[in-house]
Amino acid sequence: FSHPEKIFSASVQELTAIPGIGKTTASAIRKFESWNQVDHIFDFTEGTDAWLMTLEDEDYPRRLRHIYDPPVLLWGLGRKEALSGPGMAVIGTRKPSVYGRDKARSFSTELCRAGLSVVSGLAYGIDTIAHTAALEAEGKTIAVLGSGIDRIYPSANRRLASRIIDEGGAVISEFPPGSKPDRENFPVRNRVVSGLSRGVLVVESDISGGSMITAYAALDQGREVFAIPYDISIRSGRGCNTLIKKGHAKLTMDINDILEELNLDTKTPNKAISQRSLFGEDQADDSPKKDADETGGTRAWRNAENLTEIHRSICKELESGVLHIDDLAEKTGKPGHLLLGSLLELELLNLVEAMSGKRFRLR
Repeated sequence: FSHPEKIFSASVQELTAIPGIGKTTASAIRKFESWNQVDHIFDFTEGTDAWLMTLEDEDYPRRLRHIYDPPVLLWGLGRKEALSGPGMAVIGTRKPSVYGRDKARSFSTELCRAGLSVVSGLAYGIDTIAHTAALEAEGKTIAVLGSGIDRIYPSANRRLASRIIDEGGAVISEFPPGSKPDRENFPVRNRVVSGLSRGVLVVESDISGGSMITAYAALDQGREVFAIPYDISIRSGRGCNTLIKKGHAKLTMDINDILEELNLDTKTPNKAISQRSLFGEDQADDSPKKDADETGGTRAWRNAENLTEIHRSICKELESGVLHIDDLAEKTGKPGHLLLGSLLELELLNLVEAMSGKRFRLR
């Protein structure tokens, strides 16, 4: 529809013709009359320091835009720019061990010193420690809420949320102002935590819970997952060990394990790392490919049979050089989770090579 207003005047037949819209949703749209609530939400947003960002806005975070189901709206407090910088999610249990607390603090500190922001959920435990350590390291941190932007949860972290906002970070939510921190909101918000990030570090987690949901959301989104190993007798670390055992996460012993996997410059101190290099650019092996006449890999894909339109679109974009999965998603207009399957097929055909940090190039 060319304008949102036209959605509400459309017929049920027109609405159900749209992929993903069934009769129940179409009927709910047709019967919607809660405009007073809509006005209240806009009035609240305009009457406070909160900002509202839509999926179509230019400053909507590039990484988040290309996940399978990005939030259509984001409310926030603090700096919008913080959402687009290179970040790492640091997540874990609400009741960490002494070991987990120490690792959350040290890794968050080192990530900030390496020039990345720390993304987490403002929950008790690992999340709180990660945010706090980032601020103490004079880094940026982003908190993703499972409630409305006007309902900081847990309430004990209101002061921490204020520090995040005051010191250049952001507190955001896809839930409208007034939304309570209902249990079902938190699994939903976890995909935003991973979607904003280059990768996810699971500091301490049992085999179930929000941290594991976030880890598997990250895998679906094409993000790197890292996990700190635990003594097998420690129940609260079983999730980390399970991720490592199944090959779903990289065993992480120090900050270099993360920086090397993401192809970051581990020798560059703190904020001297450029944002371009953090996004996988400015690397020695990222030089543009040669022309089709000079490069066997380019000729190979052009002459290959049974390639789909997506295959050819990927290869065409990779002619310019090494690209991260998010860059490919932006250039091809396809979500990252769809591209990963096609990239695997191209790897098996020996046409594309996968590199560290979810980056790809033509062979």
